[in-house]
Order: sequence, then structure tokens, then C-alpha cells
Amino acid sequence: MTQFLEVMSKKKLLIRNAEELLSLYAAGERLFSMVNLWEANLEAAQLAGINLSRAVLFRANLSRAVIAMANFSEADLVRADLQSARLDRSNFQKANLYEANLTQASLVITDLSGAGLEKAQLQQCDLSQADLQQANLSRADLSGADLTQANLRGALLAGANLSKANLQLANLTEADLWEADLRASNLTKAVLNNATLAKVDLADANLSRVDLGEASLEQASLVRANLERANLHQACLLQANLSQAKLSKANLHRVTLVRADLSRANLLGTDLSEANLEGANLTGCDLFGANLTMAILAQARLPGVDLRETNLHKADLRGADLTDCDLFGADLKDAILVGADLRGSNLYRAKLTGAYLQGAYYDQKTEFSPKFNPEKQGMIRK
Repeated sequence: MTQFLEVMSKKKLLIRNAEELLSLYAAGERLFSMVNLWEANLEAAQLAGINLSRAVLFRANLSRAVIAMANFSEADLVRADLQSARLDRSNFQKANLYEANLTQASLVITDLSGAGLEKAQLQQCDLSQADLQQANLSRADLSGADLTQANLRGALLAGANLSKANLQLANLTEADLWEADLRASNLTKAVLNNATLAKVDLADANLSRVDLGEASLEQASLVRANLERANLHQACLLQANLSQAKLSKANLHRVTLVRADLSRANLLGTDLSEANLEGANLTGCDLFGANLTMAILAQARLPGVDLRETNLHKADLRGADLTDCDLFGADLKDAILVGADLRGSNLYRAKLTGAYLQGAYYDQKTEFSPKFNPEKQGMIRK
């Protein structure tokens, strides 16, 4: 070991500049660990298989360089220029790439686990199948980047720009995306279990079939987002904006949507059983055939909503605005409708056995099944 360190020390002293490194590389040398190449110019260099672990490459110019299958583990690449570099299958474990420029670089199947990429520029970068576990990408610019099948488990992406990024099949389990920009991004079949997505912007994003089970999406913007067949089981969407979102056949079992905006959202055939929608705005949304068994809809706004054939068995609709709703054939058995506003609604053939209607409002336009007596149920004509 002592002899090895002496050899390494000599190598470090001999490498004074980029020219010497290139000369030694051309002669067949590949081991350049711990060398100091501060602000070195290696533009367009061909250095495949080089070992630059723990090297100092502060502000080095590596733009357009071809350095595939290289070792940069624990290297100092702070503010380095790696634009359009080819770095596929390289090792950047725990490397420091703070404010590095990796615009349009290729990092396919590259190991960036534990790397520091805070404020790095990664626009249109190819990171498909890259390993970014526990990497720090806070405030990094990943707009238009390809992260298909990338492993971002536990990664820090707070404040990152991921607009128009491709995250298909990416693993974002337990990732922190606080206030990240994911507008128009593609997250088809991505995994986001236990991910933090509070205040994230996912407007117009494609999240079809994505796994967001138990994810935290408080105050997130999901305007016009595609969440068809997505799994949001037990996710928290407190005060989230889901207006015009596509949620048909999504799994929203036990989801928290307290005071969320779901106006004009498509919830056709969606599973909202045991979901908490207290105070939510569901104006103009489509809930035809949805499952709202035991859901909490107290004080929710549903004026004019299509609730035909909807399952509201044991649902809590206290004080809910159900004016002008179509509840034809809806299952309201054992539902709590105390103080609900049903004026102008269609309850023809609705199943109301065991429903609590005390203090619920109706008017001359409210349609009931034959022989149903609203006054005997304690309803108030208004």
C-alpha cells in the first residue's frame, strides 16, 4: 500500500497540465486519481476509460469530450463545462458537480449516486437509465432532459426545473420534489411512492398509470394533468389544484383532497372510496360511475355534477352543495345528507334506504322516486 501511494504521489506531481495528461494517456496510462487539473482545457478530448477519481477539475473545460466508461468518483467538478460531452457508463459516485454545465451531455447508464448536482445545468441531457440515488439536484435545470428508467430514489430535487422532461418508468420513490417545476413532463408509469411533491407544478404533465401511492402533493398544481389509471392510494393532495385533470379509472382510495380544486376534472369510473373531499370544489366534474363509498364530502361543492349510477354508500355529504345534480340510480344507502342542498337535483331511482336526510333542502324541481315522501325524512322545502 505504501508503495502504491508513493507512485500515486509521483503521478500527481508529474501531471502539471492538460497537455501532460493527454500525452500520458496516449502512451497508455489510464490512472490519474487525485490529479489537479484546475481550469484545464480538455475540450473534445478522447479519454475513454480514464480514472480521474478524486481529481480536481474545478472549472475545467470538458465540453464535447468523449469520456465513456470513465471513473470520476468523488472528483471535484465544480462549475466544470461538460456541454455535449459523452460520458456514458461512467462513474460519478459522490462527485461534486455544483453549478456544472452538462447541457446536452450524454450520461446513459451512468452512476451519479450520491453526487452533488445542485444548480447544475442539465438541459436536454440524456440520463436514461442513470443511477441518481440520493443525488442532490436541488435547483438544477433538467428541462427537456431524458430520464427514462432513471433511478432517482431518495434524490433531492427541491426547486428543480423538470419541465418537459421525460421521466417514463423512472423510480422517484421517496424523492423530494418540493416546489419543483414538472410542467408538461412525461411521468408515464413512473414510481413516486412516498415522494414529497408539495407545491410542485405538474400542470399539463402526463402521469398516466403513475404510482403515487402515499405521495405528498399538498398545494400541488395538477391543472390539466393526465392521471388516467394512476395509483394515488392514500396520497395527500391537500388544497391541490386538479382543475380539468384527467383522472378516469384512477385509484384514489383513501386519498386526502381536503379543499382541493377538482373543477371540470374527469373522474369517470374513479375509485374514491373512503377519500376525504371535505370542502373540495367539484364543480363541473364528471363522476359518472365513480365509487365514493364511505367518502367524506362534507361542505363539498358539486353543483350540476353528473352522479348517475355513482356509489355513495355511507358517504358523508353533510352540508354539501348538490344543487341541479343528476343522481339518477345513485347508491345513497346509509349516506349522511344532513343539511345538504338538493334543490333542482334528480334523485329518481336513487337508492335512499337508511339515508340521513334531516334538514336537507329540496324544491319543486327536485325529482324523487314515486311514493318517496321528503317531508317524512325531515327534508326542508325551500
